[in-house]
Amino acid sequence: MFPGSKVSNDNGLWKSCIGIAALNSSSGGCARKPLVMPELKPQNQCTGNGLQGSVPSSPETDCEEIDDFTSTYAALGMDTREVIEIFLKDFTGLPHSKTGKKQVLSTMKRVVDNLAVKHELAYKGLIARLNLDQKGEDVSFVKNVATELFSDGITNWGRIASLLTFGAMVCKHQNDRGLSKCVSLVAEEISSYLLTDQWDWLLKNKAWDGFVEFFHVPDTEAAVRNTLLTIGSMATFGAALAYWIR
Repeated sequence: MFPGSKVSNDNGLWKSCIGIAALNSSSGGCARKPLVMPELKPQNQCTGNGLQGSVPSSPETDCEEIDDFTSTYAALGMDTREVIEIFLKDFTGLPHSKTGKKQVLSTMKRVVDNLAVKHELAYKGLIARLNLDQKGEDVSFVKNVATELFSDGITNWGRIASLLTFGAMVCKHQNDRGLSKCVSLVAEEISSYLLTDQWDWLLKNKAWDGFVEFFHVPDTEAAVRNTLLTIGSMATFGAALAYWIR
C-alpha cells in the first residue's frame, strides 16, 4: 500500500473513469427580506486595529500564519519546477544550467528509468495514440492525462512516478523530432498540475523528501505489492493511462 493513499474498496484495482459529470445544485425555499448590515469601514487586518465593538483578535498571529503559508508554498513551487525541469532535460539529453536536489534527482532518475524500461511498449503505445505528430508544440494534453490519472481522488507516490514517466517519454519523443522546446513545456504542465491539484498532498507527505523516502529501495517494484499498467481509451483525447495497484 502506498503511504498516504486512501483505502480502496475495489480489491485494489483502479478503474478508469471516463468523463467528468457536472453536478449542479440548487436551493429552494420562501423568500426572505434581506438583512441590512451596517456599513463598516475596511480595516487592515495586519495593522493591529480591530473594528470598534468587535471581538478582539490576534492579527499578528494571523499574519505570521499567512507569511509561513506563503513561504512554504513558494519553496515547494520552486523545488517542484526546478527538479522536474532538470530531470526531464537530463532524461532527454538536453543541457541545463540549474542545480537541483541531487538525492531527489537521482531517485527520480532511478525510478523513472526502471518504469520506462519495464513498460516501454505500453508507454510508447500511449504516446502513439496521442497523435503527437499533429500537435506540434502543444502539450496541453499532459494536464488532461494527469487529471484523469488522479480522477478517483486517490494520490500516492506510485501514480506521481507514473505521471513523471509518461512526461519523460513524451519529452523524448518530441525531442527526437526536433521539438526540444516541448521539454520545458511538459515540465511546466506537470509542475502546474501538482502545485494546484496535489500541493496539499505533497505538503502532508514531506514533499520531494517523501518521494525519496518512499522509493528508498534499489528496485522500484520491490516497494509495491503489485503493479498494473492498464490501457484504456479516453473519450476526450484518445489516450490511455497507467494505473497502479496498491
